[in-house]
Amino acid sequence: MSEPLASKGPNGLRRMLPGLLVTALAIAALLYFVDLGELRHAFDAVRLDVLPPVLLLFAGTLTARALAWRTILVEQAGFKDSFLALNQGYLLNNVLPFRLGELGRALLLGQRIDLPFWQVFSSIVVERVFDLGIAAGLLLATVPLVVGGEAAYQAAWISGCLVLAGFAALFALAANPDGVSALLNRLTTRWPRAQAWLGEKLGQFLQGLPALRSPARFLKVAGLMLLTWALNIAWYYVLMRSFFPESNWLWAAFSIGVVSVGVALPSSPAYVGVLEAAMVAALSLFGADPAHALAYAIVSHVIYLILTGVLGIYGFWQQGQSLGGVYNQLLNRSGAK
Repeated sequence: MSEPLASKGPNGLRRMLPGLLVTALAIAALLYFVDLGELRHAFDAVRLDVLPPVLLLFAGTLTARALAWRTILVEQAGFKDSFLALNQGYLLNNVLPFRLGELGRALLLGQRIDLPFWQVFSSIVVERVFDLGIAAGLLLATVPLVVGGEAAYQAAWISGCLVLAGFAALFALAANPDGVSALLNRLTTRWPRAQAWLGEKLGQFLQGLPALRSPARFLKVAGLMLLTWALNIAWYYVLMRSFFPESNWLWAAFSIGVVSVGVALPSSPAYVGVLEAAMVAALSLFGADPAHALAYAIVSHVIYLILTGVLGIYGFWQQGQSLGGVYNQLLNRSGAK
């Protein structure tokens, strides 16, 4: 994987600057609020006996998510291809700028199974909408229990409504593809070249939404995504008990909901600093010691990076691809069919 990455020059640096700034602020906040001496002692809380169940549960989250993605794709991809492409996408997000992981796995899976890039990418959009809905549901259920107050309920309801609006938009696209195509044609009549290009890409995109047209398939995807999040909460909770024996499931569910929002902010690759700051902030509402919270966040983050990294590297090796090669394809769009 030694192929050089395409240079983006000053424009690339300007695009990276907001994310780097957010990461720097997150790290500065952690250094301000956390006693580094206490942090060293906090790592002593790690127990090796919890690692096997943690790794097993985490592998379960990856398996359930790959199965959900495969179901959205109407089984056009095998489980192995879906599983490896998923982890290749995580690896791309972990090491490359601009959060290219979602685009990268669409490109990589499309090349594996010979499907158009936009068709695969639309299936990822559906998956991410499910993620947003479940994350909003977590916050809706846990925020009032943690902070209380009418404002918390209102914020949770607003988040839920926004997610429902996103689902409604996707349902509209899936249910009336001809109407959407006709609307696009009317809007782009003055620009024939743009009309032709957008029409082709929209057609490929709409082909990736059959899961929303079948109630049975929709429910299967929803069940697998709920299982993904349940297993995710479970492995975080099992690990959390090493650092906070007094913790309960609410701690894990709420902190994961907060982290899912936190990592949506611009940041450096792998969400370094931002994930940790979001986790420490969430656990502080339960009175958790900041040093132990940061140690827990770092250990859980490292587990995520190592497991997805190893699986992602194997996926690249198995497919005969390189990180640099995929990065250049994404920037130049020469590999997107």
